Amino acid sequence: MATVLLARFMYSLNWFLTSPALPVIAQEGSIPLWMLGLVPLAFFISTGACQIPAGFVSNRLGSTRTYVLGLVVLSLGNLILPLSPNVTWLLFTRALAGVGAALFFASAGGVVLGLYPEKPGLIMGLYNVAFALGGGGGLLWGVLEQAYGWRFGIALGGVLGFAVALVNLAIVGGVAVKGRYDVRQALKLFSDRTMVLGAASYVGVWGAYFAVGQLLPTYQQTVLAQTTGQSGIESSPLLFASILGGLSSVLYDRTSHKKGLLLLAGALAAFPVALFPFGNGMLILPALLVMGFFNELAISMFYAFAGNQSPEKASASLAVVNMIQILLGMWVSPLLSVIAYTFSWNLGWFVVGVGSLIPLLLLIKVRIK
Repeated sequence: MATVLLARFMYSLNWFLTSPALPVIAQEGSIPLWMLGLVPLAFFISTGACQIPAGFVSNRLGSTRTYVLGLVVLSLGNLILPLSPNVTWLLFTRALAGVGAALFFASAGGVVLGLYPEKPGLIMGLYNVAFALGGGGGLLWGVLEQAYGWRFGIALGGVLGFAVALVNLAIVGGVAVKGRYDVRQALKLFSDRTMVLGAASYVGVWGAYFAVGQLLPTYQQTVLAQTTGQSGIESSPLLFASILGGLSSVLYDRTSHKKGLLLLAGALAAFPVALFPFGNGMLILPALLVMGFFNELAISMFYAFAGNQSPEKASASLAVVNMIQILLGMWVSPLLSVIAYTFSWNLGWFVVGVGSLIPLLLLIKVRIK
């Protein structure tokens, strides 16, 4: 299990390490700043669109080799990104990385859930703790990118991703796990009202988290006049606070008030975004700590609910939930950038923080056993 969690860490690090460098890449490639919201959009479109096709790959290769392949493709996107800073190449490499993310997520999640199906809350918590650690490391990568240049920093992340993929292939590649990502099961789950409404209720929570992770460094550099390294350091509490949130997801295994806990955690995971502009940025740190803790708690608990249908269906359930949340929630980042550069960042943060609460109302209609 430790090897899979290491892969999850590296998957997340390669996902987020481009964020601190985006303003520098935009300046070098003459890319308008309002277009930076399209960068995560390119990643999420390919990730969401490839969730179901990833199932066909998993059926052929097995879950373990599929997530290893996903880490390789994701890392490749970063390895070749420095070849050219123009907008077309930037969007292409982010889309390529998104394909890798699709191959990785459901298969790796199904592997860890299949190992310990009796403790879904704890296992999904650890799975997301590894994600938070990697994401925090990716934002802190801005220090390295500032010291040695963004090209070296991003390419180094890709190389490390390849190395971890090889370690996983050597240790886990031949291990048989319970259950596979069955595409037919995944397609049937789209008619499951509980699954679909539950996933849709969290699109705002999901979208706000990734909008902040991708675009907060840009806000800090362009509005608060911070350096690449400073913005990476001051954005990283979002991910590191998530560690405690992920570990706290054992509450899901122990409480009978699961819906109430999901509602409360979801609200506290999204609303703090609206507080960013106050006090000339002084509220960013406490808002990030609150948001990071409750977002990871909320997402881990919901993944535990989705993946706990049975060990055999865990990968399919996670794929469906992830696909719905990505395809509906990926618009938060471009919405934020368009509002920020058409009107103001203050209005953008407010719209994201408050608007993300609205889909949570759907959770009231979800029956959670």
